[in-house]
Amino acid sequence: MAPTQITAPAIHELLRPQRPEQTAPTTPDAGPAEGAAPSFREALEGALRSVDGELRAADELAARYVAGEEVDLHRVVLEMQKADMSFRTMLEVRNKLIDAYREIMQLQV
Repeated sequence: MAPTQITAPAIHELLRPQRPEQTAPTTPDAGPAEGAAPSFREALEGALRSVDGELRAADELAARYVAGEEVDLHRVVLEMQKADMSFRTMLEVRNKLIDAYREIMQLQV
């Protein structure tokens, strides 16, 4: 099975409720309580932003090295490996979420 591309719109589509009645009613001023843990969606979006930031930083560092700026090659390789590891971890999290979603959808009620 070929790996699929992970995109922000695809993640948002997976996180969107399937039907409006699945969401809890909220009031406009009802935000998370101060000191409360972030919601699952917020935590996932934060992780995606973090991975995206690491990928962009590694790309920028590599571009600076290629442009001839004074950048240590070891640092470039280390940052690229770190970004790759973060991306692969996020990809596995996405795969586990999709597997869990499919398993839940196959449950008979």
